[in-house]
Amino acid sequence: MNVAIYCGSAFGNSKIYEEKTIELAEKLYINNINIVYGGSKQGLMGVISNKSLSLGNKVTGVITFDLVGKELENTNISKIYKVDSMKERKAKMEKLSDAFIALPGGYGTFEEIIDVIASSQIGYHKKPCAFVNINGYYDKLIEFFYSCSNSGFMDRRFVDMLIVSDNIDEIIEKIKNYEAPKAKWDK
Repeated sequence: MNVAIYCGSAFGNSKIYEEKTIELAEKLYINNINIVYGGSKQGLMGVISNKSLSLGNKVTGVITFDLVGKELENTNISKIYKVDSMKERKAKMEKLSDAFIALPGGYGTFEEIIDVIASSQIGYHKKPCAFVNINGYYDKLIEFFYSCSNSGFMDRRFVDMLIVSDNIDEIIEKIKNYEAPKAKWDK
């Protein structure tokens, strides 16, 4: 199994983000789950890739030529795909992955995970989408999703389908047993 990891190119302002990222790498390795990620050596991206490699796990990166040129590529990873655009990067990561996990991050992380959630809602894939909710990092976002549902803009099943926890074992178990809801336009 391959899981896309979306996460920050920064470390955050608490050591717990790095610690939980290391724990995620360890638990994925124990469960024989390889990672696909954005190919960078920066921040939590570097932590997840380097820890996974140190354990002997397979790490596949997908990075744009532009970011390679800025010397952000982790040259130690198992396999690297270099693409022209962020759209190509996201599409390649989605194609290579059986599930998606968001660690804390910024706009790029949000955009990546929301893109695969929207694709799931429409029925383009039936893969699980999860948030590692370290220190309640995603509480307000999930609360907002429920607010969208309560306002009639999102069916509740598409919020309920999300795996949200700070417990990595629980996330992995739910990914393994995930059943996608009926797609938005399916009768």
